[in-house]
Amino acid sequence: MNEKVVVEVSGIRLEEDSETPIMLLQDPKTYRFLPIWIGTIEAVSIAYAQEGFVHPRPQTHDLLIDIVESLNATISEVCITDIQDKTYFAEITLNTLEGNVTLSSRPSDAIALAIRSNSKITVDNELFNKNSIILIEENNEQIQQFKDFIDGISPEDFS
Repeated sequence: MNEKVVVEVSGIRLEEDSETPIMLLQDPKTYRFLPIWIGTIEAVSIAYAQEGFVHPRPQTHDLLIDIVESLNATISEVCITDIQDKTYFAEITLNTLEGNVTLSSRPSDAIALAIRSNSKITVDNELFNKNSIILIEENNEQIQQFKDFIDGISPEDFS
């Protein structure tokens, strides 16, 4: 069995040129992120789940969680498993009374369900290492101190 990296949804950003949502999955032990381009509807669903926003009537991902729970099953894990032609693939593992069931899924749908069910989110280790990038977080304290230093400098300081 392949090793997996446990990740967290760091956030959703918009690509500057196209304004396409990008979901950032972070290995919390490092500054490595796996960017996955997703649809707007899925981005909104993930953002609502992260904020704990509950609609008066269940939306699609909420309904799926209700169905899973009504069948006495739980989502134990979602895993980003593969990439083919720049398209990521994921699997959702359900624990049922009859045993585990694995379902194929789009990563964005799997993540939307994982957040709602507090399930583990993983990425195949090799896939993560080949496709992740290193970002320095915007809220890094050293970067903020440097920005404050630069903002405080004026030409008079050097005359």
